[in-house]
Amino acid sequence: MINDPKSAQFINWTDLGTSFVVSNVGEFSRTILGSHFKHNNFSSFVRQLNMYGFHKINRTPRAQRTSADVQTWEFSHHKFLRGRPDLLEEIKRKALEPDP
Repeated sequence: MINDPKSAQFINWTDLGTSFVVSNVGEFSRTILGSHFKHNNFSSFVRQLNMYGFHKINRTPRAQRTSADVQTWEFSHHKFLRGRPDLLEEIKRKALEPDP
């Protein structure tokens, strides 16, 4: 999805290639999510990323965020790097913790 030119206006690598940015969350959800997943719910997408060890990056302090910042989300994972498809198989879903 991130390397698909059809998705480029919504999801891109950052300059360093160590994280990716989702822009215009509403359009991304309507246009991209439904074609790659069984839903178009951005919150579910974020939850799935978290389950696989991805982290949201906040570069703008909360008090300084604009509406454009709210529509742009950045995520990283130490094994999800541009140009390193060999690392993808090492990204595993986190094990569920048993109920106490």
